Amino acid sequence: MKLIAAAALSFAGAAVAQGCAKVYVFGARETTVSPGYGSAGALINQIKSAYPGTGSEAIVYPACGGQSSCGGMAYDASASKGTQAVVTAVTNYNKRCPDSQIILVGYSQGGQIMDNAVCGGAGATLSGSAMAAVKAAIFMGDPHNIAGLPYNVGTCKAQGFSPRKQGFTCAHASIIQSYCDAADPYCCKGNNQNTHQGYVREYGSQAMAFIKSKVK
Repeated sequence: MKLIAAAALSFAGAAVAQGCAKVYVFGARETTVSPGYGSAGALINQIKSAYPGTGSEAIVYPACGGQSSCGGMAYDASASKGTQAVVTAVTNYNKRCPDSQIILVGYSQGGQIMDNAVCGGAGATLSGSAMAAVKAAIFMGDPHNIAGLPYNVGTCKAQGFSPRKQGFTCAHASIIQSYCDAADPYCCKGNNQNTHQGYVREYGSQAMAFIKSKVK
């Protein structure tokens, strides 16, 4: 009976391991967009094409900025809930699949909650083995943007509408790329909505090259 039980446990462990993807992506959508990946989805699809068998999961959070269409929740409250959702989802997945390499992709408010989870600033923050499992974090149109951060990519020399404080540093800067152009009204001081929605088209290849440099 002991041998049978041991074999059963071994089989169960193997089944769990087989259910874990080598690469796993968490994506977070922008404000007011329907549940799912939002504009981050196009880059997530590129990642899944580059790494066959990649798993993915959308962060479930309000993605609201006070609009009735998303429940009327204030932006800061939504971002706080989103940050906690990222930390919970990534931590739980890492416990189930400790060998998976994790990629984070966030767009606009989705970028902000990924930024919070990696770099701190909104209560919940990734730590320990869960943080170590994150190999690349891509923020696109992140309202936390400020000029001068080492992982900034794009033409913005100003800041977003929810900027980090001057002098801010992130302990995990080496795994981050944050994309923002000057014409963007959310991560910078511009007035072109189309710029805000165009980062995968403009920088998708660059983001993929960065991801490939970080994921084994």
